[in-house]
Amino acid sequence: MFYQMKRIIVQEGFSGQVVERFSGDTPLAKQPGFVDLKVLVKKVRRGDEEVMILVQWQSEEDWKNWEKSPEHIAGHKANIGKPKPEYIIESSQNVYEVKATK
Repeated sequence: MFYQMKRIIVQEGFSGQVVERFSGDTPLAKQPGFVDLKVLVKKVRRGDEEVMILVQWQSEEDWKNWEKSPEHIAGHKANIGKPKPEYIIESSQNVYEVKATK
């Protein structure tokens, strides 16, 4: 198994907009090797909010195929020249290979 993890820090009160963006229909779910997508919001009382998007793939190869797929590329091209939303403070992405499970 292979995981793609996106971490997005947003201004207070904006985590719902990120959750909404990743909760709708997406061509990602139809991609061969896609297993699961989870959207997590860190529990905070006040201040900046953190959203984690975990995408589970059967293999690293499946994830790479998604990254170079026409659907994925078209989604990014559609946003060229558009500024990122002002409420996004920081974002990062990492990938992980599962080495052990129980």
